[in-house]
Amino acid sequence: MRVCAVVIAVLAVALGAGAEVTVVDHAGRTVVVPLPPSRVASAFGVATAYVYALGAGDLLVGARYLGLPESPLGVEVMERIDPAFEGKAFPGEVSVEVPVALGADLVFVGRKHLPLADQLADVGIPAVVLQPESFPEVREAILLTGDLLGRGERAEGLAAFYDAILAAVAAEGVLGEDRPTVLLVGTSPGRVAGGGMYQTGLVHLAGGASVSQDLPGSWQDVGPEQILLWDPEVIVIAPYGPVTPGDFLDEPLFQGLRAVREGRVYKMPQLLFAWDTPIPESVLGVLWLAELLHPGRVPLDFAAVATRFYREFYGVELQPAELDLLGGR
Repeated sequence: MRVCAVVIAVLAVALGAGAEVTVVDHAGRTVVVPLPPSRVASAFGVATAYVYALGAGDLLVGARYLGLPESPLGVEVMERIDPAFEGKAFPGEVSVEVPVALGADLVFVGRKHLPLADQLADVGIPAVVLQPESFPEVREAILLTGDLLGRGERAEGLAAFYDAILAAVAAEGVLGEDRPTVLLVGTSPGRVAGGGMYQTGLVHLAGGASVSQDLPGSWQDVGPEQILLWDPEVIVIAPYGPVTPGDFLDEPLFQGLRAVREGRVYKMPQLLFAWDTPIPESVLGVLWLAELLHPGRVPLDFAAVATRFYREFYGVELQPAELDLLGGR
């Protein structure tokens, strides 16, 4: 798993007219960004979560909300955070004409959007690639995004929170040496997390051993026979997509799996953004999974951590039903 260096290279004029910053993004591109931006677009759903966690949703003029649930509770919470979010949502992939029409002065993209980033550069709009796939890269992305959005102090606080939760889970002796084998699946029962993914690192930090960690790259498709050979003790389903525990528990082919026999098949909760993705909110996914795999071992109260995260970084108070949806009660 490669750790990309993301550094502030030059700050031309601090907080004044004509201020700009030169950054190296997750694709290794050097980008000059005028400061402060006032009209921000996000063509990458992962990046959108960073903007909101840094309290900069008011700067967004358009965004992908990939992974945002359609549940009434999730929509209602998102409306409390940003009443205008539905009108900002891009319906699909973003072409260069869209940020131009919106008057965007900064666009966040993923590595798959490199052609778009180049097109935006050609028309004078800076595009910064965020593509974290490890815990250090998420921390770097928090700080980089905070500097670009003028939310540096808030980013420091968010990075410190992120570090503290991860450290509490990973502390020596907290989870013990036993690592249940875990299969993490995505949008179909046979779509599994490859070893280079954030999801695999999340399983490891939470005290599990991913059965698919030796597969290369990103999401991989495997057949039922491979899943039977792996015979995981626990199956965790990503929060997005149509897969449910019943796809394993009710499938005759999978009745021999240890996870099925013991009823240890779970769908990761979700209220806003997906916890298995490389975003700040994923610390809740780490904590949830650690408690699932090692009940009572982590010295943190999930409900208190989730409530604090939503209060401090999304600016909303979780209601009892919302906390229930997150598995916190």
